[in-house]
Amino acid sequence: MDRVRWAVVGTSDFALDWIARGVTLGRNAELAAIVSRDEARGAAAAQRAGAPLHYTSIEAIDRERVDGVFLVLPNRQHAPYAIEAAQRGLHVIVEKPMAPTLAECSAMIDAARAAGVMLAVAQCMEWAPPVVKARELVAEGAIGIPISASISASWNIPPAGRWREDETTEDGGGPLLDAGVHAIDAIQRILGPVERVAALLDTRVHQYAAEDTSTTLLRFASGAHGVMHAHFNCNQNELDIIGSEGRITSTAWLGREFAGDLTLRSGTRLTSFGLPVVNVYVPQIEHVSDCILRGETPIISGERGMANMRVLWAAIRSARSGTLVQVADVA
Repeated sequence: MDRVRWAVVGTSDFALDWIARGVTLGRNAELAAIVSRDEARGAAAAQRAGAPLHYTSIEAIDRERVDGVFLVLPNRQHAPYAIEAAQRGLHVIVEKPMAPTLAECSAMIDAARAAGVMLAVAQCMEWAPPVVKARELVAEGAIGIPISASISASWNIPPAGRWREDETTEDGGGPLLDAGVHAIDAIQRILGPVERVAALLDTRVHQYAAEDTSTTLLRFASGAHGVMHAHFNCNQNELDIIGSEGRITSTAWLGREFAGDLTLRSGTRLTSFGLPVVNVYVPQIEHVSDCILRGETPIISGERGMANMRVLWAAIRSARSGTLVQVADVA
């Protein structure tokens, strides 16, 4: 087998225009099917995406024709669908955040391990050009010792009856888990694991169940400091890393099919990098498919997805208690 056959579970525009398209463009991946509980919607979505098959449930998937599922569903559905798919012997990629609770994340990992299938969490900014370049620069010592960082992942989402607005932060709604999980994943990949946090959650502009404003103070295990902003009431997408010998900045570190920008300042010297345009969903599906074909663990593993959620839950507990929270103490 030189290609992995994927079924995309979900029929949103994002699922069809980005995830299904990313699978179609992958050199070692094949879009085999679309899954929707609604037969007519599934048939229409399959035709739109160019998938030859459609199913109405995980149980209905023909294991002779599908190797794995890509779950593009509301956060509260991630764990039950992932566990059911693993138990059927299907490999799983689940959209971020992995699941609303750490117990669900752990159950997903256990189910995949027991079934001998692969579990990945779609932290697609692993392949975002500014993040890739920032990792390289920090790793090679271009800014000396990292001192502090600021990262923002925010967009303006007025109330419109979306599930992200109707569910509380604890249930998986709001910007902290939706946008913040991208930011916390990216900054930990650049600067290493976060050790403890102090956070604030508030409603500033939009009135819905989840707070629309989150700010999290970070202390990395290395000793570096950081601040993460994730809001649903403004448009901000910036990265700033200060080191003992330089500074890395980006005004567009997050995107879907984009190049973004990145600048390195060292003394009086300013270097701007010409970054390639990347559809981040294509290298993501190619990487996971390669890992399945080779029997290797993907860089965006279930364990990594759960580690991100542990930091975000530390932030939630800090905001609710008004205290500094050790990430390792969150269970």
